[in-house]
Amino acid sequence: MLNVALVDDEAAARQKLKDCFSFLESRVSEKFAIDEYADADSFFMHFDGQYSIVFLDIEMPEMDGMTAARKLRRLDKSVTIIFVTNTARYAVQGYEVDALDYIVKPVDKYAFALKMQRALDRVARRKDADILLKTADGAECLQVSHIKYLEVQGHYVIYHTYFGNYSVYSTLSAEEKRLPARQFVKCNRNLFVNLRYIESVGDGMCVLAGEELPISRPQKKAFVQALQNYMHGGGNGNV
Repeated sequence: MLNVALVDDEAAARQKLKDCFSFLESRVSEKFAIDEYADADSFFMHFDGQYSIVFLDIEMPEMDGMTAARKLRRLDKSVTIIFVTNTARYAVQGYEVDALDYIVKPVDKYAFALKMQRALDRVARRKDADILLKTADGAECLQVSHIKYLEVQGHYVIYHTYFGNYSVYSTLSAEEKRLPARQFVKCNRNLFVNLRYIESVGDGMCVLAGEELPISRPQKKAFVQALQNYMHGGGNGNV
């Protein structure tokens, strides 16, 4: 699931984009978690590096879309930015902030689907390097390919990687949304594993990179099905 932010002062424009996403979900395998913001200030109050794609209205009061994009780029170098505008004349400014594209209002769902394919392609290419963890010691940028599994310990989620373990104050459900759903799956309520590293599955357990991890009975069927889908082409060889 990809996290998307819609930043537009017009409620009708945000609803139109949400309708376009509903149309897109009927045509692609990806699902989207969408947050709405009526202005850039409220967006930045909640921003924590959690979005893969951000739609910015160019003409907003207080902080306009271009100013917001410049600020966003200082915080996040890889997030995909798409401008929404009433006129294409502003679009040329997008090069300054590495915006992927622009959409002219009113948004057409078919044109939207075509532009979003480019966005999904870019997100897929950058997915391997956009996991930024805020830890007690600062921040760590992890590649998805280095993550073996996530484990819940109290109020923390532990990222087990080949280069050490990293603890973040979070919930497993929140961290799940940051990782590709076709590659990561729960084997029990406290473990979220990278299917790439599964070596074998036995009775109530799996072996992941030489380590035995328990699979709960309620989760086993979904786990085995996800592993089969991944092994038969569901996985991304670049991740």
